[in-house]
Amino acid sequence: MSEDRPDHATGRTTAPPARRPQPPPPRQAAPRQPAPRQPPLAQAQPRQAAPGQAAPRQPPLGQPAPRQARQATPHRRASAQTAPGRLLSGHRGPPAARPTPAGRADRQPRDAWPSRPSRSSPRARGRGGRSRRADWRALSTRAKIGYTSATVLTALVVLISLAGYGIYLKLDGNLNVVNPFAGLRHRPPASPPGVLNILILGSQTRNGQGKGFGYDPNTNLSDNLLLVHLDAAHTHATVVSIPRDTMVYEPACKSRFGNGIVPAQQQAIIDGAMNLGGPSCAVATVEHLTDIRMDHFVEFTFNSFRTMVDTLGGVEVCLPQAVNDPFSNLRLSAGRHLITGNQALAFVRTRHGVGDGSDLGRIELQQEFFSSLIQKIESQGTLDNPVKLYDIANTATQALTVDPGLGSIPKLLSLAATLRHLRAKDVTFITMPTILDPANTDRLLPEEPEDDMLWHMLQTGALWHGRLPAPPASSVEVDVLNGTGITGLAARTAASLRQLGFRVGQIGNAPPATTTTVSYPGGAQAGGAYSLMGALQQPPAVQDGTPGPITLTLGTDFGGIQSPAPGGGRHARGSQPAAPSAGQQAGGQQPAVPGQSAAIETRNAAAGICSGMPSANPDVGAP
Repeated sequence: MSEDRPDHATGRTTAPPARRPQPPPPRQAAPRQPAPRQPPLAQAQPRQAAPGQAAPRQPPLGQPAPRQARQATPHRRASAQTAPGRLLSGHRGPPAARPTPAGRADRQPRDAWPSRPSRSSPRARGRGGRSRRADWRALSTRAKIGYTSATVLTALVVLISLAGYGIYLKLDGNLNVVNPFAGLRHRPPASPPGVLNILILGSQTRNGQGKGFGYDPNTNLSDNLLLVHLDAAHTHATVVSIPRDTMVYEPACKSRFGNGIVPAQQQAIIDGAMNLGGPSCAVATVEHLTDIRMDHFVEFTFNSFRTMVDTLGGVEVCLPQAVNDPFSNLRLSAGRHLITGNQALAFVRTRHGVGDGSDLGRIELQQEFFSSLIQKIESQGTLDNPVKLYDIANTATQALTVDPGLGSIPKLLSLAATLRHLRAKDVTFITMPTILDPANTDRLLPEEPEDDMLWHMLQTGALWHGRLPAPPASSVEVDVLNGTGITGLAARTAASLRQLGFRVGQIGNAPPATTTTVSYPGGAQAGGAYSLMGALQQPPAVQDGTPGPITLTLGTDFGGIQSPAPGGGRHARGSQPAAPSAGQQAGGQQPAVPGQSAAIETRNAAAGICSGMPSANPDVGAP
């Protein structure tokens, strides 16, 4: 198919080859005359001047002749036969013909050639002397359509490009970027290639958030702490919720109120790190807790959360019982609800209205909410819809604070593109295992070795399969020390452990102890310590970070070792303890660990939104 093709250099249109008019016959050049023989250098004749001009002065021998200044001529076509010189009556005639160099007498002067008409001249001609209008009329209908289509498409491409660039500038200018990693020292090792660990903090600042949240100026606690771990292929995600009331070690941080330094604290509430030292202090505290390096940081506020939910058209949630919480202003009946704006914010903030009124019940609601949100994004193909993606990007860039690694539109879009193959069934929510703080029952402590096992699982890229990855007893070596003063107790305990499949190293005595303790050096040995704890009749104390191998120190409260299951299996579990145990699952695959907390709370993002929900709190109280 032939179609007109515009000549981008001249703006003209080239007709199709089949209809191209015949070009004029080629110019016949006069035969070139041989140049006359030049006289010897000593006899060179002076150059002849044009009529009316003085003869130029000859330069000394051996020097080049000075270049003649070119006379400006009016833009008029002159006949080759016009005589040079001036006309009488004061009018300037045609320009004087240049003297013809030797050997080129056959050529016409340059001014004798017809000049090209101006492109804007209405008398401009097409090929063969025809007008452009005649050329257009001569085109076929298909060629005219092709030319018109090409012109329209070109204009559209330009307009779309300009609009896209304008959108890019708008979104890029919306971003609020901070660098929480600047100045951090003693950080964990970098993540393996492709793996991303993103710390998401939900700020409870009241500044600029509107009415209904009380008055608490200049306070910026992180009520929500989420560690999002993406595997190297970004096809699996583990989202760990860290309870805000957990007491942890807080490194020294630069104060967010000035240039002072907030000293390190052995026990500090984790949500206060951002309040004291800003995002950098929050990142440093989480990295010390997990021994995982954060690659990115995201912070959202009440306003940004409400705006994001509204942009997505709301999120459906489900409650097994009606909730009436005057603290968060959440009032919902039992059943399914599509919530937006303030109602959605109240849903993820309530803690008095569900469970036992602690932060753990609130985390369960948040995990249900985010699971439903992921299901909605997946079912609607949001990440594959440019219009919806733009709306989300426009809202997100105005509402969120991010680190420089996410601080531009290309970087955000690049991350979003890698998540297109992440499915809800491959997203797991886990609540960091905790126990009540004996010194303050309104606070929590990290539960060891479960926490270390969880962080080690993320460090090594292992996936969650419904339980903590505890190693078999046959791969665990244990030293047994006797602190009870009872002769032979360490040897008898070692023999019982061997019956369960453990490998026993050193057997000896320890200083007098009242509490039985399991100690281990670090996260890599946390799984072995966890397996050992499952072999004990009574929960031991746990001490991590001690040098040397995994060690069982017998105290006066030692209750003995679990008996092998009937049938003599060396790796069988003992009887189920009456108290709930950390990490136990209904399938019975997890070792029985008589710990102090309930089972590790997890949720798959593809689970039904009405399943696994906490019950309403019957004693909400009054604000």
